[in-house]
Amino acid sequence: MRVFGVAFAALAWLLIPDPGCAQQAGGDATTAEQGGIGRVQTHIEKSDQALGVVIQLARPGGANVECNGVCYLPSSSKPVAWKCEAARKCDLHCTINPPVGSCN
Repeated sequence: MRVFGVAFAALAWLLIPDPGCAQQAGGDATTAEQGGIGRVQTHIEKSDQALGVVIQLARPGGANVECNGVCYLPSSSKPVAWKCEAARKCDLHCTINPPVGSCN
């Protein structure tokens, strides 16, 4: 499970290598866009007993948004993957066992 967390962190790092490409979106969110790939946004969700990292990819052409998240709990990490309709935001709920994703 920790491999997924490292993979998500590496993915975010690889997608945002150029400081001119990354934009801070306020709070704990970062956004990057690449012509043929789409727009990636990452954000952190905090609760009393977990940290959640969400990566959402909106492909060009208005297709579904791909959502990937990891809940970091005191003794484990749990990855979650789901899809949302275009123009919706990916939300991760780490307080539910097992963690789930939803669309907002």
